[in-house]
Amino acid sequence: MSLFNDRMRHVLLVSLLGVVACGPGVAAQAQTSGAGQKATESPESAPLDTITAARLSSAFRGAADRALPAVVSIRVVQTQRVVRGQPRIFRFFPDFPGFELPPEVFEAPREGSGSGFIFDSRGYVMTNRHVVADADEVIVTLSDGREYSATVVGTDPMTDVAVIQIDPDGGKPLPVATLGSSENLQVGDWVLALGNPLGLDFTVTAGIVSAKGRNVGILRREANLSAVEAFIQTDAAINPGNSGGPLVDLNGRVVGVNTAIASATGFYAGYGFAIPIEVARKVANDLIEHGVVRRPRLGVLVEEISATDAEVYGLEEVAGAEVKQVQEGTPAAKAGLKVGDVIVGLDGVPIRTATQLISSLAQRDPGEKVKVDVIRNRKRQTFTVELGQFEVESRGESRRVARAAVDELLGFRAAPLTRDLVRRLDLDVDADEKGVVIAEVAPYSPAYQAGLRPGMFVVRLNGKEIRSADDVESIARNLKPGDVVSVVVRIPGEGEMIFNYRTRQ
Repeated sequence: MSLFNDRMRHVLLVSLLGVVACGPGVAAQAQTSGAGQKATESPESAPLDTITAARLSSAFRGAADRALPAVVSIRVVQTQRVVRGQPRIFRFFPDFPGFELPPEVFEAPREGSGSGFIFDSRGYVMTNRHVVADADEVIVTLSDGREYSATVVGTDPMTDVAVIQIDPDGGKPLPVATLGSSENLQVGDWVLALGNPLGLDFTVTAGIVSAKGRNVGILRREANLSAVEAFIQTDAAINPGNSGGPLVDLNGRVVGVNTAIASATGFYAGYGFAIPIEVARKVANDLIEHGVVRRPRLGVLVEEISATDAEVYGLEEVAGAEVKQVQEGTPAAKAGLKVGDVIVGLDGVPIRTATQLISSLAQRDPGEKVKVDVIRNRKRQTFTVELGQFEVESRGESRRVARAAVDELLGFRAAPLTRDLVRRLDLDVDADEKGVVIAEVAPYSPAYQAGLRPGMFVVRLNGKEIRSADDVESIARNLKPGDVVSVVVRIPGEGEMIFNYRTRQ
């Protein structure tokens, strides 16, 4: 579920509800009575075929046993600024002396929860971006009760994939999920969803694959982006808390990341959606290795084929991706693709929809050469294209989440002094004042309890001079929970003071 998004109907969390169908009862055997007449057993006494159901139950149980240990519960805390106005009784006397009270501004923590799974022995956990976005604190709990503080490695709004990391710090090895293949899934296949719906930790539910390659526009509505959507659709019992959990096959292998639901209420309404693991794995690896997602660029705008299009282009069936635009100077233009081409294959794999093409390209790397099959003038042609790369997204989001982890550890956020900060904090300083100022202090944090407050200038941190906010972040990166922090600050008009405390355990 999107833990900090008020539009609950687009929340993404997946769990599956299935029905196990027992086989028909064994036909009653004919028996011959002493009088030579046939007799049949009554329906109540006919033997039942429980073997089929037992085998399916055993398959579910085995898949859950293999997958469940690597599933985690994720609890997040976000600090929100709350503005409380004057008490209502005072509003009746706006001109009465002494009753004009300024609005009260304070910070209040807000908690949420979601799911995830460990996919790398180094402690990397895959989940949804909407689970951990804007979180100030992330706590991960394993099914065996172990609990860790996690840092956000990176997030990707175009796929809603996020990677966080925990450090077992010499403890016993972490359970790691086995990643499978969503390409091999077929409509009708049984799948299990694991996660923590509605606070019911480590729940397993079952259903089938209802469809593949679904593009429902959820991410575009939420993030206003050209999102990559090619969801696995499942008849899932979907409820808040499942977001980021794994969708697994009957071998316990992860085939998708539970992400979205089709619901007007934000609760189970029959259909759920999961990110194919091939797409999620590519994004996660990029976030770990590069800090950003490296997206391959073909350089075309494509749309789905309609029946009219199929007639115009002379297609044998209503399938393919129509090229509506070829962008100048892109790999597609250099390779010779043109407006009006219909892409029907990529490296020998048939392309039936524009969504499938986009999803397939999302799994490639910039610089790869691909063979693109097109229908042009009712004839099939093949072009070799060396994929380019979209401009790498700003590291701003990764930077923000890294800085958020540092701020959470320190208990305060430092920033360069700006005119906006001077106005917001009502500082009595000269217009040309320079320095690093404490912009926010987490309520109830050790830093707050020690006496640090917004508006104080940071002079030294753990004995080192502070000249920029980056200096604060650099020093804080070496801190661990429970370490001692010594902060020398300058209070305008009062001079320097020192505050000592320990980081939050």
